[in-house]
Amino acid sequence: MKRFTVRSLIVLISLTLAIGMIPATALAGVVGTSEVVHENQASADRAYLQQALEREEMQDLLAAQGVDLAEAEKRVAALSDEEVRELVERMDQQPIGAGVSVGATTILLVIIIWLLVR
Repeated sequence: MKRFTVRSLIVLISLTLAIGMIPATALAGVVGTSEVVHENQASADRAYLQQALEREEMQDLLAAQGVDLAEAEKRVAALSDEEVRELVERMDQQPIGAGVSVGATTILLVIIIWLLVR
């Protein structure tokens, strides 16, 4: 009986070691170009919005509207990639002039923050 137990233990240890030596296969999928571009564009858009919030004119306009800068930054960080993209597109479509795009950007940010708070 004791022999059977020792043999069983040896077989069990051998099987465990053998299974441990089998290389694990890695599963990898193909990442499409559009996915990589989308991720890069989303981070670039967020950086663009962050730079807009860092401008003194933008901070003055937000303060005039009663919006705390830290709260605005939190709200921008909470936006989805799609919302960030839409906001940046709207900012880029505004006419370039004496403070027009900054004012439009501020209004858009205030509206988005207000919608998120609701």
